[in-house]
Amino acid sequence: MTRTSKYLNQDTIAALQSFQIEKIDREITDYLDTNNKMNTYHFEYCPKCGCYHPHLIKSGFANSGKQMLRCKSCGKRFVVDRGQLTFYSHQDQSKWNELIMDTLNGVSLKETAAKINVNERNVFNMRHKLLVSLGTEERPIHSGK
Repeated sequence: MTRTSKYLNQDTIAALQSFQIEKIDREITDYLDTNNKMNTYHFEYCPKCGCYHPHLIKSGFANSGKQMLRCKSCGKRFVVDRGQLTFYSHQDQSKWNELIMDTLNGVSLKETAAKINVNERNVFNMRHKLLVSLGTEERPIHSGK
């Protein structure tokens, strides 16, 4: 049973193609995973002022739908995934994970693009962002409870 069948009625599902149902199912899964992870981020350093173990409060949402946080020390706002691969990216973490595995296994851009349902040019840009980030070190973000 797919997640799609829980959220759409049977008439709608019957009118869709199988690839459309799979895409809707992936999107539902991505949204639910994002909602589950929203409250689990803990920054060791503020990405704006560098304060160690900053006191952060929720501060609305960005246009992309990502949670914004505000540092009580400097008063600056930033997105939850600041300093991460997913920062300034429209692709979710699961697509990034797949891209990382494909890059490590030497899978071509075309195959990766088809697998994660993203344009080939975007996969090219994502792969280069990954390779550049391997050469630089960002301040750590920890997923804590």
